[in-house]
Amino acid sequence: MVTFHDIREPAARWGARFSLFAVALIIAALLLHRLGQIATPTFLNLIGLSFLLAALGVAVGIYAGGSIWIRGRRGAWSVAAALIFGLMIWALPAVLAPTYLNLPRINDVATDTASPPVFATLGKVRGPGANSPNYPGAAFASQQQRAYPDLRTIIVDRSAEEAFEIIVDLVRGRRGLGWKVLVEEAPTAKPVKAGIIEATERSVIAGFVDDIAIRVTGTDREARIDLRSASRFGRHDFGVNANRIRKFMREFATRLEATAQGVAGRRSLTGARAARATADDALLKRGEGLKRPIERKSVTKDGTRVQAPARPDAPRVPVRKAPQQE
Repeated sequence: MVTFHDIREPAARWGARFSLFAVALIIAALLLHRLGQIATPTFLNLIGLSFLLAALGVAVGIYAGGSIWIRGRRGAWSVAAALIFGLMIWALPAVLAPTYLNLPRINDVATDTASPPVFATLGKVRGPGANSPNYPGAAFASQQQRAYPDLRTIIVDRSAEEAFEIIVDLVRGRRGLGWKVLVEEAPTAKPVKAGIIEATERSVIAGFVDDIAIRVTGTDREARIDLRSASRFGRHDFGVNANRIRKFMREFATRLEATAQGVAGRRSLTGARAARATADDALLKRGEGLKRPIERKSVTKDGTRVQAPARPDAPRVPVRKAPQQE
């Protein structure tokens, strides 16, 4: 005789299948997108489908759990799998919800919103479905000013050429930020031309590509650095672009401090050598600080000691004669 306890709830199995398939789909989409095998729009569509499957798995799991509770059927483990994996997928949006609500819905951040650096080269490589390479203008500038008032033009007491060299080493050096540089044009004085760097950075997990532009202008005494960081896809960047510019500011300040100490050390060493040379010249002019020539003595055949004449080029110092005794 078959009882209700021997019947397996069919909805429980389907709920587990939906949730597990959603997990597998997310993992596969992440790997393929990180390796560059699928485009970002396709990746976003797959992620959206995974969330729908996870929600369906949770809903079916709840229904199956109620059926098991009321009818006493089997399938509790399948219900648990459906709820655990389905809710685990939806935990990420729940964690990001405060950031999404508190930060502005912008995807393009610049230190100079009035005249931001241009994506002259990177704008041409943006594929279908990507955001426009043109800066959105006042709509984003006002929101950025309220959310990130610390992002402003960097002004340093260095020449534009020296600042550009430090930035290049910071961006693409062995211990730098690790950006992929596509354009690198140094500033010139004649004709006056700004230094330009265009680079990209890929996120570690999802593999999203963001575009970065750096502009260096100024004179031989002062440099002005402006940055722009923008997401290729998506309306909301969750503060990633602003944090990228802030990280650049911190690292650039560290490099400046290190080079400033080196320059100051070289200047102080050069100054000390110059001061020492000046002091020696003054002593020479006064006839001071000169040592007596080294007296070289030799022994003749008869055993008497004679003094050899000093070198012709040796400085002459007058020697007082001892008073004669009466």
